[in-house]
Amino acid sequence: MPNATKLKLISGMLITVVVIYYSIGAIKDLHVEQVFSSNISWSLTFLSIAVYIYANYIRGLAYTRGIDRDMDRMTALQIVGLGHAANMVLPFHVGEGLRAAFFPPSYSALRRTKLLIIPAFADFAAIMLVSIPAVPFAGFKDQNLLKALWILTFLCIAVFIVFGILIVLLPRLRSYFDEYLNFDSVKMMAWVILSWVLLLVSTWIGLVAFGFSWGASIRMSLAVFAATNIINFIPATPGAIGLFEYGTILGLGGLGIDQTTALSASLLLHLIQYAALLPLGIFLYIVALRGQYGAALNRRASLQKNPK
Repeated sequence: MPNATKLKLISGMLITVVVIYYSIGAIKDLHVEQVFSSNISWSLTFLSIAVYIYANYIRGLAYTRGIDRDMDRMTALQIVGLGHAANMVLPFHVGEGLRAAFFPPSYSALRRTKLLIIPAFADFAAIMLVSIPAVPFAGFKDQNLLKALWILTFLCIAVFIVFGILIVLLPRLRSYFDEYLNFDSVKMMAWVILSWVLLLVSTWIGLVAFGFSWGASIRMSLAVFAATNIINFIPATPGAIGLFEYGTILGLGGLGIDQTTALSASLLLHLIQYAALLPLGIFLYIVALRGQYGAALNRRASLQKNPK
């Protein structure tokens, strides 16, 4: 394992310990058994989990029906699902880099890099496209929070615009992405946006499962989506532990929901994410070991034993 990756893991674990320590202090007066025995609809909770998993499948179609028609759907789902699952247990979004290992063995390092970077920018653009309408339409009552979200939103937009300008002005950078500047990239973007809309729907159903009404949960889901996804750009703890809860409390608090209720809702929403991604990741990893990824590992092990 590279030293840089080891440093990230160690640093992330230390951050995780600190966050968990302060999180325990923050929720010590919250009785977890009361949270999960209140008005939660477990049937809707499982529906929210199913929608979350399906969103990952749709995200994989950004490859197979978008920028890489040569890739099969299972490989695409492995790249997406295993990356997300790894991010739930590893710090600093390390899962984003681990995705590269699950591309077909015939793909060059350059092609893998491009197929990671371009969808990542598409994710960023999709989050902004969904979050920007969420800021004004969520109905935040806290003006300071509203201003902060607008500032963060415009900063993210500025970064995206600067990157677009650099692609136009720098021929070398433009040539790097030139083969993907076509209609297939537009279709990729459509699938990416749809996947994020489904994640928003999962959040909406999760809030209804917690006990909020269907109508009120629409605004709440917009608020939670905007606050958590903008905050989650900060690569820190595994699964954004602490950051996700903080973002949910900010989003719901801006709508007048008290902190205890908001924290309880955030725990359920975070549970939905873990319940969706960890089993999916385990299943996909087992499938990968029996497929091209496992064959590549066996070849590598064989070469190490018999270098000649």
